[in-house]
Amino acid sequence: MHAEGLLVRGGELKIKEMEVQCYLFVLLGSTLFVDKSRDRLRPAINLFLKDHRRLTDYAWRAGSLAYLYRQLGVATRAGSKGLCGCLTLLQAWIYEYFPLFRPSQLPQSPDAPRDSSWISPRLPGGDEARQRLVRYRQLLDELSADDVTWTPYGRDGHTDIPRSLYTSPIRFSDIVEGYDPARCLRQFGYRQIIPRAMTVPHD
Repeated sequence: MHAEGLLVRGGELKIKEMEVQCYLFVLLGSTLFVDKSRDRLRPAINLFLKDHRRLTDYAWRAGSLAYLYRQLGVATRAGSKGLCGCLTLLQAWIYEYFPLFRPSQLPQSPDAPRDSSWISPRLPGGDEARQRLVRYRQLLDELSADDVTWTPYGRDGHTDIPRSLYTSPIRFSDIVEGYDPARCLRQFGYRQIIPRAMTVPHD
């Protein structure tokens, strides 16, 4: 992209700011907000990058989670092929809750990113990959409630990691997804109460 000669509101566009904005656009579009096109990025990302001083004002983690939830919903529809979104986040979640699929884990301090503690397994190819897929499908078919770690953050996750029990919609751009752990408190090791009514959009 040639930035020379571009004008913005009568002033010369700052090349460095444009380069940073383009870099962040590609970075976010290829990590947190991935789609299935392989060669296109979601334009809404660029709206959040206009003012670099406000980048830390946005809840990027919540936004990527809302986007992933939406993509998981899309992936469950008939005829859907593939999955997109921040699959690193999904993979880390699987490792936390499903010990059968966990790789080895490194000791880490509590304030370090949890997903960086997992030692990535070697990716097999050919027949070995197919055998592994068959084995994973068999494990999923035989999965029971005892094979799930319902409280990966301990019995007092709400005090140790208060954000894990956040209850409210989460949003990214035009995507709004309900998030209400109170609807499945037993999974967190608590006594289930009658949950409040779900928040639904107006017609």
